[in-house]
Amino acid sequence: MTTSLKRSLTAAGAAVVALVLAACGAGENTGTTSSSAAPSASGSSSAASPAEAAAAIIDPLRSPITWPEPTALSKAVDVKGKTIWWVPIGDAVPVIHGFYEGFNQAVTAAGGTVKLCDGKFNPADIGNCLKQAGEQEADAVVTAFVDYAMLPAAFDALTAKNIPVMVAGVPPTGDKTQTENFAFFDPSAHVKRMYETTSAAGIFAVGDSATPNGLWLKLMDSSLTTGSSEAGIAAWKTLCPDCPLATVEYTTANADKIPSAVSAALVQNPDINVIMVPVDSFVPPVTQALKTAGKNDVKIVSTGGDLPNLQNVKAGTQAGDLGTPVIFTGWQYANGLFQLLVGDEVVPDKGLTNRFFDSSNIGELTLTPEAYLSNQWYGDDSYQAAFKSAWGLG
Repeated sequence: MTTSLKRSLTAAGAAVVALVLAACGAGENTGTTSSSAAPSASGSSSAASPAEAAAAIIDPLRSPITWPEPTALSKAVDVKGKTIWWVPIGDAVPVIHGFYEGFNQAVTAAGGTVKLCDGKFNPADIGNCLKQAGEQEADAVVTAFVDYAMLPAAFDALTAKNIPVMVAGVPPTGDKTQTENFAFFDPSAHVKRMYETTSAAGIFAVGDSATPNGLWLKLMDSSLTTGSSEAGIAAWKTLCPDCPLATVEYTTANADKIPSAVSAALVQNPDINVIMVPVDSFVPPVTQALKTAGKNDVKIVSTGGDLPNLQNVKAGTQAGDLGTPVIFTGWQYANGLFQLLVGDEVVPDKGLTNRFFDSSNIGELTLTPEAYLSNQWYGDDSYQAAFKSAWGLG
């Protein structure tokens, strides 16, 4: 592996963490009513006020999730006695590990076994995992947040051995399309929806008590996060055309500059009353900037459902968080793999299956690491039987 490739993959690793934390909570449809759909940039709302328009989107997301019904496979999947390799870019990130736990549950329920090979955000480790999967004749391989274009030879070596491969959590790259043993599980559409919904959450947090005056943290790590940030900004303008909105551009690599950038934006726009942070992990530097500026009344909304952020919501230091059911999402990954294995189209995520947490519902949660790796915050386990039925297993 060349030094330049190693550098590019290592740098991309940090960017992918930001992407997965922003994008991981999406599913194939809302699981609620159509009113929860995020606004499109070209659309308009019939609600009487921006706060009412935002409430029409956010209110349905505050209740426990009604899980969407999965589409039945064209034939029953057979993974009994088979070994599926799970190769994440880095298992140490809680949300990525949560996806693994859900994926492992699903494959085990279908009669298979999952072998975790941690990429550790290291190109050599990721490459070795893919190489070992081929040498040990894996029955299938799923990578999580590993860009195909960065290790094309390693991926192609697996498919050359007729080992099915699903590249999940990243957009298609390298001019690859689905074949009988290769597919992408593409997050692009749902990343856009998450960012749009973040704007609705910001307007909702301000409510009718004041005119929303926003600051949007625009993540510039990739064309996907840049475009999705722009979609979030457009959604704000659709919901609240006359509401001021400032922006701060940043990347994961320069996240240490967020406090100073936010501070400068607050000086230039002293009436800012809400900040949209599309990634939970970037809330601390925003909080630091607000504290330094003495802005204790500025609301923060973010996405991800990370434990520290929900603790912030419960403590009243964060207005809201659009949370991700990581175990359910892991089952969706398994569903995508099973679509590939039976020869069906691997359907990309397009909508939202999330729950919005604020002061109205945070009190009912048990905020522990164990609860994070469960469905306690989101609903029941009924989707498991629905998936197994869709897979022809029950």
